[in-house]
Amino acid sequence: MREALVMRFLLLSAPLLLLAACATLSENECRAGNWHAIGIEDGANGRSEDFILQHAKACNEYGIRPNKTEWLKGRAEGLPLYCTPSNAFREGRRGQHLSPVCPAASQASLLRANERGLHVNRIEQEIREIENRIRSINAEIASLPSGSPDRGSLASERSFLRLDLLGLRSERARYL
Repeated sequence: MREALVMRFLLLSAPLLLLAACATLSENECRAGNWHAIGIEDGANGRSEDFILQHAKACNEYGIRPNKTEWLKGRAEGLPLYCTPSNAFREGRRGQHLSPVCPAASQASLLRANERGLHVNRIEQEIREIENRIRSINAEIASLPSGSPDRGSLASERSFLRLDLLGLRSERARYL
């Protein structure tokens, strides 16, 4: 049980550690100091309030401190661009869960839209896997001698996969 908790913690914290290792802004961006515009962009990308710490770390190398007040104003302007059902769906379709930065009043509808997008993402992954398997079967069939008994079983498998593919494409169409 303890090992599972440790593993879960590591899996959940790994993206944060990777993010912390990356500079969020270049020296030019730090020196330009357009914190309002940077905040708008961060808000539109669903970044949390503590993301400014990443900017502070990046700009500290150049002796520059972010203007948190301007950044927060910009972020507040950018969040409505992120907190839309269409964006929540788009994030899900890319395989991303919605960042918990949106107002509580809209959270339920945004989470539903995001879940729909995540479902489409899973369907599209299955479609790609089946298409890859069909290509693999086609290559196997082409490499077999014409009288090989394996050709029939492979052709049968390919037929079932094509039926699965039609079903998945139909299901995906219902969500789009």
